[in-house]
Amino acid sequence: MVNKMSDIELLLILGFYYIGKEKNVERFTTLFNAYFGKNLSIQMILHEVSRFRNANPANNVGGSLSASRYQKIWSEYITNDRVPELKELYKSFLSQRFLELIDTRFKKVQEVVKNDNGYEIHDEPKALDMVVGNKTEGFKRDCSVVDRALFAAGYLCEGECECELFVRQDGKTYYTEGHHLIPLSFQSLFGYSLDVEANVVSLCPRCHRLLHYGHDKEQLLKILYQKRIARLRMCRIAISYEKLLLLYAGMRACKKDE
Repeated sequence: MVNKMSDIELLLILGFYYIGKEKNVERFTTLFNAYFGKNLSIQMILHEVSRFRNANPANNVGGSLSASRYQKIWSEYITNDRVPELKELYKSFLSQRFLELIDTRFKKVQEVVKNDNGYEIHDEPKALDMVVGNKTEGFKRDCSVVDRALFAAGYLCEGECECELFVRQDGKTYYTEGHHLIPLSFQSLFGYSLDVEANVVSLCPRCHRLLHYGHDKEQLLKILYQKRIARLRMCRIAISYEKLLLLYAGMRACKKDE
């Protein structure tokens, strides 16, 4: 569990223990999973809480945890009198200000990531650029976003399928198609643009059609979700896997009504 938890996630669990006094663990677990795209049980959360309880000097008899990650976080925020900062973080977690707060105060500067073909990935929030039409309200779309996402993926299918790709007419690259993992039709549910590279996956035609028209798409969606959730968070786009499934179910229902 330790290696799977980021510093910001552990800080929230410390806040739940120290500030929240372990009250309403059901709500905390639900919010935690929604923010970070996890599926942790209440028991898993309480297990992490117990580690901070042991890191508390008042409970830690013998000092065996003095060098642990939990003890270091405890010392940094509790011993070093950063409790007000921890309190602000925890309160923001219970409200709508959490993503904004970790972006401006708690999140470290993202290192430039390069993939195998040398493409530099810069994931950052993108403000909504709204344009209103005569009858409906839409959002401007940057066609170059898909082009960059396909290039970043090396023109390979990110669905981990075994389909044989064919070469484009240029004779240089495989043919794949860009797909917005969180469909742009749900843009109104999010405060930042979904038209970002982090939300575009490169898919072979079969996988692409499976997401749009197939019945058994859950496994493919889960693979793509796990690959992109960390990058989506960098763009202030928070969504759980369960909510993503609901969006696709809603999209399918709309098509049936048409």
